[in-house]
Amino acid sequence: MSSRFIGSCVIAGILLSILLAATVDLLRPGYSPSRNLLDDALVGPLGFFMRAAACVAAATFLTALIGLLLNIPRSGFLMASCVLIGVVVISLFLTALFPLERLPGSHPMLTAILRFVSVARFYLVLIALLVTLPLAIKRNENWRMLSHATLFLGLVTLAIQVWFLLAPGSISGLIDRVASWALLAWLFLVGMRLRRVTPSVHGAAA
Repeated sequence: MSSRFIGSCVIAGILLSILLAATVDLLRPGYSPSRNLLDDALVGPLGFFMRAAACVAAATFLTALIGLLLNIPRSGFLMASCVLIGVVVISLFLTALFPLERLPGSHPMLTAILRFVSVARFYLVLIALLVTLPLAIKRNENWRMLSHATLFLGLVTLAIQVWFLLAPGSISGLIDRVASWALLAWLFLVGMRLRRVTPSVHGAAA
């Protein structure tokens, strides 16, 4: 499997997830993209499209992770990034398969676990963007510019989180989408870089 093919799959996954989410934003009656969070659209009319978008996003993250493993020198920081992004992938799949609003009240433990995983997903991505991924990526000269871009997008994501905590609830949906766009921007950069780099497996130690 070539890096160019993996990069193309990442970019295709981004476009498909945007298309699926936009379908809900534009067509769901009584749904306000500026007010309602993305997770709010997992149930109800057109909920299938948002669940499909979550699954596609999870698959896209996983594909990007495979591309990084094929091209970045192996290190403790890369392995830590794999663990963090791997948990994010699992969280996205669980969110799509078990939306909290659809769980019966007789499963409080499962509901609590899924709620925790959903909240933790954002902070795991933040740690990866701010710490582990920049340190892992900069070990490869061809990827060094992406290391800086990754750190920048991590800082942007952190600023968005602060904005989310301070802003009125009437624009919480908009902020949620801006955060998602920042993550998709990182995936896009990874996909474009993968399309230009020849894959090689590295065995460097941390």
